[in-house]
Amino acid sequence: MTRTFYAAILALVPLVVGPAELPSTSISISAKLCSGGTIGIPIKRRERPVPSCPEKACHAGSCRRRFDLAQ
Repeated sequence: MTRTFYAAILALVPLVVGPAELPSTSISISAKLCSGGTIGIPIKRRERPVPSCPEKACHAGSCRRRFDLAQ
């Protein structure tokens, strides 16, 4: 086997391992200031509203124009 094969397998390792888990509990962003201090910016998370109709673009059969077979 060649080096190219091993390089290709090594490139696929992140695909097999998956994405790194990021902490989702962070409720603020911390930014570094030029003076060396840090400032925290709070993030208010809103829950996404549940859609009233889960199906998008649903149509009844009667709302469309019928094809005229006599043409």
